[in-house]
Parts: sequence; C-alpha cells; structure tokens
Amino acid sequence: MKRFLAYISLGLILACGIYAVVFHYVEGTVTYDGSYTNVMDLYSDPENVDMSHVNGVADVIVQENLSKTEAANNVAAVVYDFRGFDTLGESFILLTAIAGSYIVLKSVADGEKETEEDKKGEEA
Repeated sequence: MKRFLAYISLGLILACGIYAVVFHYVEGTVTYDGSYTNVMDLYSDPENVDMSHVNGVADVIVQENLSKTEAANNVAAVVYDFRGFDTLGESFILLTAIAGSYIVLKSVADGEKETEEDKKGEEA
C-alpha cells in the first residue's frame, strides 16, 4: 500500500510539473530576455548611463529588472523569470532523487526484516 501511495505521489508531482510548464508556455508569462540591454555600451561608455545614484550600475540593473520583469525582488526575478524553467527542472530532479532513494532504501530495509523473520522461523 505504501509503495502504491509513493507511485501515486510521484505521478501527481510529475503531472503538476507538466501542467506548470504548459501553463507558462501557453500564457506567455512576462520574462526578460535581455534584448534591450546593451551591456557592451554600458561597459565601453559608462558616461552615457545615469550613474547619479550612489549604487551606480547596480541601480541601473535594479531599474532594468523592475521595468522588464515587474518583480519587486531582484533575486526572485533572476530565479523565476530568467531561470524559471531551469529552477523547475532542478526542483523536479531533486524531488525525484529523494523519492527514489526513499523507495530503494525502504525496500532494502523491508528485505532485511524478512530475512530476520525467516531466520527466527527456522530456529523455532
């Protein structure tokens, strides 16, 4: 019964992952591809970039993130907007590895219990 529930759980997680990928593909969520930011101009001619803020280029990057991704947190913008599918894949692989390890270790532990019970039955 526990093995059945583990398979059902893994199937549910897989279905949710597939739904998330399809939903984001169909909806066309706002992501930033970097096409409007010319980093070479920023590097070669920084005088034309507004550096009046104390953070300088960091402020430009923050403003670019706010205008392109509409995310208030730059870390969340990088993780979810720029690398969203990569993060989803990494999470799915980690979860699958944990679930697979649990199933394998649980079956080994169950096998050891059965051999101990067999030995006790033979001695009696």
